[in-house]
Amino acid sequence: MRIGLVTDSTAQLSAAEEAHLSTITGDLFAVVPLTVLVGGVAFTDGEIGAEDLCRKMSAGAEVSTSMATPAQFANAYSTLIDHGAEAIITVTMSGALSGTRDSAVTAAEGESTLINVVDSRTTSAGLAGALAIAAAGISHGRDVASIAGTVADWCAGESQTMFAPATLEHLRRGGRIGAASSLLGRALQIVPVLGLSAGVVAPVARVRTWSKALDRMVALAGEAAAEIAEDGRNVEVQIQQAEGQPSHPNVLALQERIEALGLPTTFRTLSTIITAHVGPGTIGITVQTTP
Repeated sequence: MRIGLVTDSTAQLSAAEEAHLSTITGDLFAVVPLTVLVGGVAFTDGEIGAEDLCRKMSAGAEVSTSMATPAQFANAYSTLIDHGAEAIITVTMSGALSGTRDSAVTAAEGESTLINVVDSRTTSAGLAGALAIAAAGISHGRDVASIAGTVADWCAGESQTMFAPATLEHLRRGGRIGAASSLLGRALQIVPVLGLSAGVVAPVARVRTWSKALDRMVALAGEAAAEIAEDGRNVEVQIQQAEGQPSHPNVLALQERIEALGLPTTFRTLSTIITAHVGPGTIGITVQTTP
C-alpha cells in the first residue's frame, strides 16, 4: 500500500528534511502552512524571516496567527490521492495549541480514502521527530494503524520539550499559556522554564536569572535522556531559538554543556507561528529518540 504523509508547517522542516520525507514516501508528502499576521499583513509560515519577525515584535508590532484550514488539508489530501496515495497519515502540531488538528480531521472526514490524523501533542522539533518515526514505519512497509499508533506512543513517551521565553506576555496574549498562567503574577521576578505536558504549556521550573534557566534546561536534558533512552535507543537534543541564531551565546552555552553530557545536539529555528506566541528571545530544547 502506498501511504502518503502530511504535516503542518510548525515542524519547520529544512529543505533536506522535506526532500528526504518525499523520497521515503515516493513523493507522497505534503506540508500544510499556517499563517502569521504582522500588523494586519498575512504571511505564510516561513515567508517572513525569523529575525525580521522578532524585530517587528520587539518594536511593538501586533502579531497573531491563523490556523491551517480544512480546505488546505483537503487540497493536500486530494493531491496525494491523485498521485497514487492509497492511505494517508497526517501528523499535526498539538491540538491544544491550535485548531489545525481539527482542520485536518474535518478534511479527512470528506475523503473516502483512509486518512489517520495523529495529534503529536507537541510542535517544532518534536513534530519533526514524529514525522521521522512515521517515515520509518512507511519505509518498513507497516500498515497505517500500526504506524499511527507507534507515532502516538512515541510522542507521548519518547519526546520531551522545554523552553524559556523572555517574557510570558506573548503566551498570555495568545491564550496558549495553559497551566503556566499561575506564573503571570510573578513574571517580572522570574525566568520561567516551561514544557509541553499532553500538548499544553505547563511550568517546569521557576528561576531568577537566564543563567539559572540554562542550568535547569541542561539538567532537564540529562534527566529526559536517561528516562527515554531505554533498550539502547539513540537520543538527540535539538536546540531551538526564536531568532534562528545558532551562534547566539545562550545557544552555544546549551550546546556545549549538553554535549558534555554525551548527548548530540542539532539546531532548529522556531517557526514564525510558534515565535508569534512565545516571543523574541525564546530558547528551547527537545530531547527525543531517533529511528
